[in-house]
Amino acid sequence: MADSEQELIQNSRVFYENYLPGAVLRQRNQALAQVVGVSDREDALEGLDRNQLIDAVRKFLSDWKSNGGAVEALFEEAAERNDFRVQAPSEIYVTPFPLVLCCNKCGALENHDKPRRAADLILASTHARISAKANQAHIRCNRNGCSGRMQQVPYVVVHRCGHMTPMTVPPAARGTASLGLRANAGMYRQNMFFDMFTDENVASATTELCPTCSVSSANTGTTVPPLQKGTPVGGGDAFFPQILQFVALTKIPGELVSNVQAELARQLEGAELAGRAKDLGEGVTLGLLGCVDSLTLQSELLQILEGGTASQEELADVQAKRKKLEQDLKKLEDLIKDGADFQSIYEAARRELSKLVSKAGASEGTFSDVRQFVSGGQILRELVEQRRTMEAVLLRHDVGRQGIESSIESTIDPIMKAGRAEDWKDVQEVYRISDVAHIPDLKVVLSAVGFTREKREPERNPDEVAVKLNPFEDRVRTSSKGKAVLYAFSAQTEALWIKLDPIKVLQWCIESAGWEAPRSGILQSKASAHAYLLENSPMLTRPPGQITELTKTLGPQKAAPFNLLHTISHSLMLTARRHSGYDSQTLTEYLLPMDLSFLVYVTSVQNYTAGGLLTLFQHYLRRWFEDASLHAYNCAFDPICSDVGSACPGCIQVSRGCETFNSGVSRAYLHGGFADKSQGLWISKGFWQP
Repeated sequence: MADSEQELIQNSRVFYENYLPGAVLRQRNQALAQVVGVSDREDALEGLDRNQLIDAVRKFLSDWKSNGGAVEALFEEAAERNDFRVQAPSEIYVTPFPLVLCCNKCGALENHDKPRRAADLILASTHARISAKANQAHIRCNRNGCSGRMQQVPYVVVHRCGHMTPMTVPPAARGTASLGLRANAGMYRQNMFFDMFTDENVASATTELCPTCSVSSANTGTTVPPLQKGTPVGGGDAFFPQILQFVALTKIPGELVSNVQAELARQLEGAELAGRAKDLGEGVTLGLLGCVDSLTLQSELLQILEGGTASQEELADVQAKRKKLEQDLKKLEDLIKDGADFQSIYEAARRELSKLVSKAGASEGTFSDVRQFVSGGQILRELVEQRRTMEAVLLRHDVGRQGIESSIESTIDPIMKAGRAEDWKDVQEVYRISDVAHIPDLKVVLSAVGFTREKREPERNPDEVAVKLNPFEDRVRTSSKGKAVLYAFSAQTEALWIKLDPIKVLQWCIESAGWEAPRSGILQSKASAHAYLLENSPMLTRPPGQITELTKTLGPQKAAPFNLLHTISHSLMLTARRHSGYDSQTLTEYLLPMDLSFLVYVTSVQNYTAGGLLTLFQHYLRRWFEDASLHAYNCAFDPICSDVGSACPGCIQVSRGCETFNSGVSRAYLHGGFADKSQGLWISKGFWQP
């Protein structure tokens, strides 16, 4: 409207509060309004890799369905056609809602009996009655002798399928000629409808069957009636935005990931990898185990993708040249170890070897060394099909990563240097951490995928209507009509990368989680122990969103390494505030289970951070882990919490940003006890117990 008012809000609030299409909010002038559209700020999407975003959204949708939720058909079609519309929120447009009015003096109701299709006419007529005085804008009651003012009824009726309407009139009150409402500011069902002529109560506020789900339930034969829920506006049940954050690689690594994924798509689903795809899978897995440098791996993967398939004669010639070149490289390595300055010659020989790999193409078996660690072909496919596996490998040289040991070496003050070295030694020995690194320039993308009503998280209950993920509907921009819209921001922020020691994780699984001891030699190297964990815990090679269902099938023992990693992530996030200034609402986790590592980063939507994680990294690392261990030792709700799996909102669960919706985390993994509600896994000794 021409006389609409403007309000300013922070960028971060747009994603986490009621500011996206479909939400109902209360404005500063106390008027209620529904968000109907968002304008696009194109410059905020500069540098955003759309392919990476779409891949992340597809994974989010898959995880949502695997956890028991439903997805709107528009999402499914957009994912298949790669037809998402990506926008950066700028101006937000709202319209008055609900349009049901109630007099604050006599209780008379207006617009409660109008059909929904007349909403535009109702809005126009209501707007025409607003007082001309802008500083005292109000609508007077139409009843004779009443000087009251009309106010919006601050309730909506919602359902988990996404349906939402204003407060409905109960059937018992629909025949009343003049209806009023005795409003109650608390519970929805305590609102009372009454007859304006007799002043007698007619009916209390009720809800009905969802008109959308009633039809579908009749078709599917569902016996449980899909009831709606009445709730106050802003009460938290009418709108839950579903937010996705992921780590974005730079252009070349990002394109490499997309090309590898495209190559894998040509392979038969479920079959073991073969040819060039097998080379790619073996290379990524070898890099994951730390047996090949990520920069070298990136170069050789590109060579394989660009190369063709050699004939038998060409392959024999290439293999002979490669054998000789590898012998020369070995001699150069020995000379360099002895102090000879042959590094440039060595790098040139490596490049020549990469060219031979490219010429041989898919017939070569470039990374066959991985076969001494991983015997099964299916695990290669599971690893390389996951985008995060390649992120875990390529991110090491894609950001300005500073490891703890190099950071200690660069410390000038000798006393501080010795103190940091001692602290790091304690963290390694007591908390069994292999590496910690600070990343000052992590590029993250924050995206709003869709929204839910009534419940935030999906749940698996076949007797109830599934929680549906709904797309945002922009009713302002005609170009967005019929499109699945994604709202996104891209920003650089700081992060900490924490990696567990695979040997110590495997030892703990054997001693405390009931795993069988491996053959001799497995515990002698990190690569062997890491590979053994990957082969014996499918949860480490699958997306985090699938862990809950996998655990039900394979049992909690197999999930122990993943849940241990996840629990440590939560413990550290929940105790970071004391030493960094960032609380658990400001930090987000990014699990890299196949790497036995995770990122804790600041959920910034601007290219700015306060440097709190750097301060923690340099000065309070050991104290941080001590605080996390103490936090996970007990719970304010014990003994009840410990009896149901040692995890609740009072201790180890986080309110938002959890990749598995808090499923699987348990303090028992760190300090012993039953690790799940069904008491199916007893941890005899926690990972952080002395």
